[in-house]
Amino acid sequence: MDDLMDDKVFLALAIWREARGETLLGQTAVAYSLLNRVAKPCWWGNDVMTVLFKKWQYSSFTDPRDKQLTTWPVKDKVWKQCLTVACDAISGVSSNPAPGSDSYFDDSISAPKWATQDKFVRKIGRLNFYNIDMDTEISHG
Repeated sequence: MDDLMDDKVFLALAIWREARGETLLGQTAVAYSLLNRVAKPCWWGNDVMTVLFKKWQYSSFTDPRDKQLTTWPVKDKVWKQCLTVACDAISGVSSNPAPGSDSYFDDSISAPKWATQDKFVRKIGRLNFYNIDMDTEISHG
């Protein structure tokens, strides 16, 4: 696989693990929040793989206690949608439903310390999107 294909597949896996129960809009916002991190060269990293595997950033990839860590989209109907969302986000075909967001959390957990009202971007379904690195706002699509 080339780097672009790797990015698409791993971004799709992140969408699937983190937001497969969300609407297409929520899944798209998750994709762009990760891509916003890639576009902001800081401690997160500057490519999809580095950002995704940054310790404690995406629990479904780095937290040994996360049940998603070993969950794979085998015979899952939502997988193809997640792959399409990833491809559309990377290519800029889709619009970013939570512009500038680089972080999010699910309603199933308590709000993290970084989730302050001044950094709030948008709520989509059970996901709350924030721009915690407000120095730069990246717009996709």
